[in-house]
Amino acid sequence: MKLSIHSIKKTLFSGEAEKIIARTTSGEITVLDDHIPLLSALVDSSVRVVDARGGEVSVPISGGFLEVRPGGEVVILCD
Repeated sequence: MKLSIHSIKKTLFSGEAEKIIARTTSGEITVLDDHIPLLSALVDSSVRVVDARGGEVSVPISGGFLEVRPGGEVVILCD
């Protein structure tokens, strides 16, 4: 799935992801391909992004919002 993580000042990540793990106000969530559309508030944490080869990137954020769009695009807007 396509993932982009944007702060107010710049794009923190843009690329393909096999799995996205983020901490919402209700707890941890894992987003995989074909996830239902979703909008959720995020808390201060690190978003973990796993690519198709199993490599993992950790992107620190200071809260924000995660949106899973129809068609498999995921957008995270953060402070």
